[in-house]
Amino acid sequence: MRLRDFADYAGGMLQIKAETAAQNVSYATNGIVFAWGAISFNQIMMFIGTVFAVATYFTTLYFQRQRNRREREFHEHRMQLEMQNAEKAADRAEIKDWRDEDKS
Repeated sequence: MRLRDFADYAGGMLQIKAETAAQNVSYATNGIVFAWGAISFNQIMMFIGTVFAVATYFTTLYFQRQRNRREREFHEHRMQLEMQNAEKAADRAEIKDWRDEDKS
């Protein structure tokens, strides 16, 4: 295939695509206008409200999980401190008992 033949072929295809593109845009625009006219204002507001309700649910879910994670980490840290304090108190009690035994 020569370059000239390819240019003629491509030029014809571009013209066909330009013609069909205009038709496709027209059909899409008509479809959108039809869909917009087929639903009422209340239905549009209901849809928007539903979208916001779902977005609120997932936002709340995300932040609740973050809060639960922070509280779990805080609880684990607090339990570690409690265990350390209990071990120190037990060590002190054993030392105190040992000293009391020596005095007897």
